[in-house]
Amino acid sequence: MEKYIRKLGRNSIIMSIILLVFGLFMFIKPISTINALMMIFGILLVIDGLVHLVSYFSIKNEYRFFSSELAQAIIYIILGFLLVCNYNTISSFLPIILGIWIVVDSIFKLQIALNIRDIYDSHWGILLAMSIINALLGAVILINPFESLALLTMCCGAILMIVELISIFESFSIISRVGEYQKIEKQIEKKVKKVKKEK
Repeated sequence: MEKYIRKLGRNSIIMSIILLVFGLFMFIKPISTINALMMIFGILLVIDGLVHLVSYFSIKNEYRFFSSELAQAIIYIILGFLLVCNYNTISSFLPIILGIWIVVDSIFKLQIALNIRDIYDSHWGILLAMSIINALLGAVILINPFESLALLTMCCGAILMIVELISIFESFSIISRVGEYQKIEKQIEKKVKKVKKEK
């Protein structure tokens, strides 16, 4: 049990360090990170498309009639190549899409807030205020999309680093206390055995 916990803790620390480095890269080089992620996503789409293509031609002829894997394969491969070849252009559209989505979502929430304003204890004012704040944030992203995307990526990188540092601390704490837990467990077992003998 002790070896298993220690191994689990070490694996957790290694993964946290990798994510910590990734978070640091996001914070220092936000645009490069987005471009790299776009390229990786494009490559994964192409691989997934190829898997669907192989799967389609591997199945029996009578089952192909019901299969949509060929269409999926073609779509994934085309989308993957588009991402790989145009990752820089596509990543520049991301903040605009995000900004539009936030504004549209805020309008819907604003409508809901106004609809429930006559309901007792509905807290419609809070919902109204939050929808206005969200709409303003969406507008800021639309006005200055490139810098907003970089700032958002940096914030995500900073949060990821904080979370992983806490995770590393927790893993070290668990590993260092495994021996103590084992001692306590043995003491409890001895006491249980004594109680059984006395009975």
